Amino acid sequence: RMMGISPGWGWLLLPVCQALVVPREVSGRVGETLYLHCWYPRGYEGYNKYWCRGDSRDSCHKVVETVGREAPQQHGRVSIKDSHIFCVVLLTVKNLSEVDAGSYWCGVEKMGRDLMELVTVRVVPG
Repeated sequence: RMMGISPGWGWLLLPVCQALVVPREVSGRVGETLYLHCWYPRGYEGYNKYWCRGDSRDSCHKVVETVGREAPQQHGRVSIKDSHIFCVVLLTVKNLSEVDAGSYWCGVEKMGRDLMELVTVRVVPG
């Protein structure tokens, strides 16, 4: 039978460094930490990545951004960390609350139109 994959490493099986890929929806419980992986295409390693909140890509406001670096950046309970080797951005929301539910975008800043993909965050009572 198939060997089980430990939950933490399942993301390594996804297409790495090919396209901007995010889960359509993530959910977490009140008080817990929410983790979200956002992959981006090879070539955008040094570009600014961000996590943006709002219903449309044109009206959303940035919650946190990488400023093009791998070092984690934090804004309140939200942090973002970029891994250039795996072309993946890890977004973390600590102490999840009902107010965190809604529409978010993982974005890569570039000339012209940014690469952006929508993620819906759902929050379940603790």
